[in-house]
Amino acid sequence: MKKKLYLLASILLVIGILTACGSNKGSGNNNASGNNSGNEAKEAKQTFDVQKVEVTPTELTGENIDRIKEKGEIVLGTSAEYPPYEWHIIDGAEDEIVGVDLEIAKVVAEKLGVELKVSDMQFDGLLAALQTGDIDFVIAGMVITETRKQAADFSEPYFEQGQDIVIKKVDEDKFKTIDDLAGKKIGVQLGTTQQEYAEANFDAEIVAIPNNNNMIMELKNGSLDAVFMTNYPAEQFRSRSPEDLMVVDFDIPNEDGSGIAVKKGNSDLLAVMNEAVEEIKAANAIESWFDTFMKLSEETE
Repeated sequence: MKKKLYLLASILLVIGILTACGSNKGSGNNNASGNNSGNEAKEAKQTFDVQKVEVTPTELTGENIDRIKEKGEIVLGTSAEYPPYEWHIIDGAEDEIVGVDLEIAKVVAEKLGVELKVSDMQFDGLLAALQTGDIDFVIAGMVITETRKQAADFSEPYFEQGQDIVIKKVDEDKFKTIDDLAGKKIGVQLGTTQQEYAEANFDAEIVAIPNNNNMIMELKNGSLDAVFMTNYPAEQFRSRSPEDLMVVDFDIPNEDGSGIAVKKGNSDLLAVMNEAVEEIKAANAIESWFDTFMKLSEETE
């Protein structure tokens, strides 16, 4: 039965952040790369309503479910520099990670009746952390691929989106088609499906960079000629520098759907993830969350 949908008119709740040793690699760039501080960020958060999903507690049991319930918390692994999926908002001493993926994680935690903890790390280290047990699940706009399915088990997809190229505005007349980028330097995030696609399909020098914020800075300073990423984050980075950057659509095929990853073999926990995805889809919440967090990202720049 479809669950009822309602609006929660309140401030975005602060999610406890668990910083594992070494998990914040490269995070020294956070403040300089679109994370906000002070009263402006706080005021912006207060104006946004986040659609909530009516969550049914899971009746599933299993070794991993029981372990998490006994511990009283579940640890999410994510890479919080990818708005509107997830990014930092800093208000004085308060560092909050917000975004679409965090809302999904809240649903998972609520289904299990436990507290949500967040471990923020570089994207290319997420599946390794899952395998070593440092985190319980991954939600980071991670696309389901055959290669990744060898390292982790994935839920049903919760979202699919397109892929775009970001260039400097001054190069608008220079790069009209993807062929115009032949031999040029195109930045991609390390370990992503954009890296795989670009290396297989673009006749260009592909530069893999761990951090999206650093990649955009490399584009601005001329070290890169273009950046290849999914369209929501591409639009967010453009909106932060509308005088300098633009997004161009070269009819690149959509990427495959994004899913929630758990350690391979954790079938009981995977079943909970699929329950959460089903409830979220039934409530049509994903589109609403993207709209909300796109706007919030622009307001808190």
